[in-house]
Amino acid sequence: MTKGYVLILAFLFSALPTTVAAQTTTTAPPVNPPPATAEPTPPLSNVVVIRRDTPVELMAYSEVSTAKAQPGTRFRLMLNQPITVAGTVVVPKGAWAFGEVLSAEESGGLGHSGRMSARLLYLKAGDAEIPLDGQTSAKGTGAGSAGVAVIFTGIVGLFHRGNNAKIKAGEIVAGFVAEDVALDLAATPIRRVPGGAVR
Repeated sequence: MTKGYVLILAFLFSALPTTVAAQTTTTAPPVNPPPATAEPTPPLSNVVVIRRDTPVELMAYSEVSTAKAQPGTRFRLMLNQPITVAGTVVVPKGAWAFGEVLSAEESGGLGHSGRMSARLLYLKAGDAEIPLDGQTSAKGTGAGSAGVAVIFTGIVGLFHRGNNAKIKAGEIVAGFVAEDVALDLAATPIRRVPGGAVR
């Protein structure tokens, strides 16, 4: 056996463990998360649709005044008349609704009157939030009389005018449903159905 042949064999045997190890090393396949399961669409018999521009009559739960309110302050209202669809009560009287103060300027000296503007946000029905439309403003006059707020988008709000603009507890505020809303009445609590599920 020649010297060169011996050297070649030695080289091959020295490389053998590395080759075998490389061949036996495998990469685990990536683990894919299970596909998301779409929420089942409820039977149409359980679903009702409250149409856009449906009138909503609300009652202020507590006073909102420029003496305390700031832009961004949220306030509660209660549904004063139930919302019905085809004779069925969908949202009962007493359901909570929410509004938001947009601007508030407290009254000052030299006859300066308070000013306030606010908008309606949504009405609660179970877990569903029904968007509302309506925005209004009021100005205090210092005369202590009552007057109707300026109407912008259909909302009718009665504000008592005084040094500070305010909405008094128990006063009626009217707005409208801002968009079509489908509700699953059979769900506990009531939930909103995705817009594409019902037409």
